[in-house]
This record gives sequence, C-alpha cells and structure tokens, in this order.
Amino acid sequence: MFRLSAAPTRSEFPWLQAFLFMLGYIALGYVGIRYAAFPGTFFAQVWLTSGVGLIMFSLYRRRAIPLVWCASLVINGSFALLAMPTNGVLATIALIIFSPMFDTLQGFLAWRLWRLDNEPRFSRIGLQRFLLAIIVAVTISVAAIAILHLAVGLISIDELLSRFTMMALSDMQGLFLVVPLWLALRNNASAIINYPLFFSALAIPIPLLFARFEPSLAALLFPLVAFIIIRLRFIGAALAVSVAGGSAALLVVLGLDPLHMGAGIEAFSRWSLIVLALGTPMLLMGVVLDDNLDYQSHLEARVDERTQALQDALAAANILVITDSLTQAFNRRHMETLVHDEVERAQRYHQSTALIILDIDHFKAVNDNYGHPMGDKVLRQVSDILGENLRQSDALGRWGGEEFLILLPQINIAAATNVAEKLRLAVFTADFGLKEPLSVSLGVADLQRGESAGDWIKRADQALYKAKHLGRNQVALASL
Repeated sequence: MFRLSAAPTRSEFPWLQAFLFMLGYIALGYVGIRYAAFPGTFFAQVWLTSGVGLIMFSLYRRRAIPLVWCASLVINGSFALLAMPTNGVLATIALIIFSPMFDTLQGFLAWRLWRLDNEPRFSRIGLQRFLLAIIVAVTISVAAIAILHLAVGLISIDELLSRFTMMALSDMQGLFLVVPLWLALRNNASAIINYPLFFSALAIPIPLLFARFEPSLAALLFPLVAFIIIRLRFIGAALAVSVAGGSAALLVVLGLDPLHMGAGIEAFSRWSLIVLALGTPMLLMGVVLDDNLDYQSHLEARVDERTQALQDALAAANILVITDSLTQAFNRRHMETLVHDEVERAQRYHQSTALIILDIDHFKAVNDNYGHPMGDKVLRQVSDILGENLRQSDALGRWGGEEFLILLPQINIAAATNVAEKLRLAVFTADFGLKEPLSVSLGVADLQRGESAGDWIKRADQALYKAKHLGRNQVALASL
C-alpha cells in the first residue's frame, strides 16, 4: 500500500520499493519505444514512464530526482546509442545528456505544481490542480526536448510543432493512464482484487474488440463505463481511463485499431486526444461521486451524533424528573408510582412485599447547630448509606424533608425487619462529622391482601411514629 508521508530519513528510505519503481520505469519505457515509437525515432507514442516518474516524485519527493534521472538515462541512453549511426555523435551525446534531464524536470514540475501532499486524494480542486500541473510540466519539458531535436538537426523548423504535439500527447496520455489509477489504489490496495473491479477491467476492452467488426459498437463503451463509475466511483473512473486507453493503444500496436483512425502515428495521436478528452469528465464524475459519498457519510455521522446527544439529553431529563436533586434518590412522585405498581404486581401474583419509612432523629437540631449546608450533607450521606445496604431490586426515595421511603419487593415481614435494623445500625455507626451519633427511626409494614397503596403507606407511617414514641433510634412494625 502506498501512502504519502513526511520525507523518509536515510535509514527509513524504501530502497527496494524505489528500485522496483525504477525497474518499472525502464520496462515501460523499453516496451513503449520497442513497439510504439514515432517513425524514424526512439520516442514512444505512449510514454507511460511519465506517470511512473510523477508517482516516484509523489512518494520520495526530492529524493526521486536521481532515481528518475538514472532510470531515464538507462532508457534514453541505450536507445540513443543504438540510433547513433543515424543521428550522429553530436545528437547522440546531446540526447544522452539532456533527455533524462528533461524527463526529470517534467516529473519534478508536475509534483511541485500538483501539491498532492496537501490533499492525499482527488477532489474537484485537486483534479484541477492535477490537470494544470501536468499541462504546464509537459508543455515546458516537451518544448525543451523538441527545441533540442531542432538544435541537433533531428528535425527541421517545419516539423517542430508536429514533434512537440506528438510528444506532448504521448506524455499526457502516460500521465492519464497511470497516475489516477495509482492514486485510487494508493490507500486501498486490496481493492485491486475486489471482484467488481476485476470483472470491470475485463469488460472494458470488449466494446473496442466488437468495434473491429462494426465501428458503431464502440458506443457500448460509454454505458459500460458509466455503470462502472457509478458502481465504483473514482476508482472505477481511473480504471476505465487506464484500461480503455491502454487497450486502444495495444490494439493500435497490433494493427487492430478498432475505429480505423489511420496508420501508426495518426491512430496514436487521435486515440490520445480521445483518452484525454473523455478521460477528464470521467475522472471528474468519479471525484463528484466520491465527494457526494463523503458528504453523505459526514451528514449521517452528524445525524447519529445529534441523535445520540438528544437521547442522552432525554435520558438526563428523565432522570431529573424522577430524582431528588439533593440526595439523588427517587423523588416522592416517582416513589408513589413505584408503590402503586408494586401493589398491583404483588396482589396479582400473591407475593410478599414490604415498605420502610425512615426518619432522621432530631434533624432540626442538626440544621440549627451546624447550619443548613451540614444538614444537606447529612441527608446526602444518609441516602448513600441506605443505597449501599439495599438490594438492586429495592427502591429508595426521599419521602419528605428528612424522611426516606424504601420499597422492598418479594420479601416477608421478618426479612424486612432485619433490613430495617441493618439500616439503623449502618447510619448510627457512620461518621457524619457531628459531636454526637446520628440515629434514625424506622417503620416497617408488609402489604396485606386487598390493601391499597395509600393504606399500606399509612400503616408504615404509623409504625414510624410508634418508633419515635418509643424513644427513637429503633425499628417498629406496623399493626394489622
């Protein structure tokens, strides 16, 4: 997987990867010159190495300068030497010196103008920068090469424009066929084995092959490409440009030009124009679809975020509705609802259940002697102690100023009395920061058959007053 990052240090530099890119550069250059050279020259009509050179600059930055120069020197130097009997010594030396220099200049200029480091994938602005970068870089480098050919006598002044045009189309086509597909696969190399991508690559040349028998069948390429781009977005567009352009170039080399655009250089030039003219809107369509998908994903993420925030707010609001703000126990209204529900459940299933009403003894003295902030602290601490000593199924609520109501489902009166005594001792032995221990009085009542919630609470409250009357700091049972 290729990723753009900060320039690698000397010890981190991927020498093996760079060497493989150089081999790829040399191999593509050799194939292009060997099988698709301009008549009477060793310059390929489809110069794929221009795309490889830009990729190397994108990956290795300035360190790509000697790599691209060396790879170009191997290609241009070897073929220049082979053509020396025809071109002459002076022209050969000039080509060996300057051709690698101009190839390197092209990749460097395209990389600097493209500024891919600032945007690691194509956007609409990124596509504009890419097009501008390769147009400027190719124009400058190819113009320099064409002038070099004129200076060493390889072409006449009348041939300068045609040589410039042919070589510019060659380099532009190489950039279009290689760079977008590399960029599409760079952060998702596994997509190359994705079966829609694989079968799409096999399907793209089919209309071009059919066009050999009936030229109008080449039009089938357009709905096929549109389907691929809609299905695969930018990676589909890059694939379509690369495979369609490469297939057309290969068919021309084999003498099977599907649209019979002429022989050799005429067919290459016309197909280059077609690739550039149709490839640009195809890539733009893929970019737009990718941008729309990103925007949709962003909106969905925002909606999910807002929905979660709303749910959290509703949950918090629900907690506030049923919770006492001081003690964080349930408030009286919610406890009344729980008691009524428990009465219906227990009566329906004939199960035992109990209530405890607890009151802090002499709480007014705490407020009077220590102040209301200390009183509030005591209430919170009592609530915490009670909660720590109850079951998860039990419910604790603040019933009045210093009163708490405790609902104990599925428990008999004896067990409920033990719970009440446990709570009394827990409070009495706790340290509240007061001069004297804090005590509580508790009334316990179990639910009787046919009894209403109001009557049940009333009996528990009467038991509490009995505990108060008997001297406080004790548990009293409700009468039947």
